[in-house]
Amino acid sequence: MRKHFLLGLCLAAALPACTPTTSEYTQAEAPKQIHVDYVRLNHVVTFAPGRAELAKGESEKLMSFLGDAQVGSQDHVYLEPANENQLTASRIGVISREMDKVGVGAQTLPAGLEPGDRMKVIVERYVVTPPDCPNWTTPAVGDHSNEVHSNFGCSDASNLARMVADPRDLVVGRTMGPGEGDAAIAGLTRYRQGKPTPLSASGGFGATGGTTGTSATGGVGAGAVSGAGQ
Repeated sequence: MRKHFLLGLCLAAALPACTPTTSEYTQAEAPKQIHVDYVRLNHVVTFAPGRAELAKGESEKLMSFLGDAQVGSQDHVYLEPANENQLTASRIGVISREMDKVGVGAQTLPAGLEPGDRMKVIVERYVVTPPDCPNWTTPAVGDHSNEVHSNFGCSDASNLARMVADPRDLVVGRTMGPGEGDAAIAGLTRYRQGKPTPLSASGGFGATGGTTGTSATGGVGAGAVSGAGQ
């Protein structure tokens, strides 16, 4: 009886060691998801009292802010003035000309809460973080759990995170504009005017268009097209 009891204890201790490690893994442990974070940077520009000129040293501070923030074409830059009058319009022009020196454009927001001789420069951007890849938690071969491999989808998510031009598109996307149908409209216009583009040997499957029509006397060459039209 004691032998059976000891044998049962040995088998109970050995069973966990036989459990495959893959059965303990779930996709929730390492999700292949792209993280997009919203970042807002602020800089306040000070003007000379009652004038459109920047205060002393403000131009250098503005350039330093834009350089440190590494503002690029994918960033959204805004100017938030203190009020809306003719002096504000002149001040917006001054800041715009300063930022044009480094190729940065900006849009103007409604008046904010800054004092009269100050204007806020706002930089908004979205920062994308790829998933932690590769993930070889489950073995590449010999997995009998019939589950999706832990590394499946990692490369697609990582490549998308690194290739996207504007990470904001991963959050809200862009409004689609009207389709460009210039070529179709031009063809329809010629048809209605009775002036369709004529078929030519050089523009279709003629002497210069196909690989088999290099001879005017054999195959689909210039002679074949000309003879068909006679």
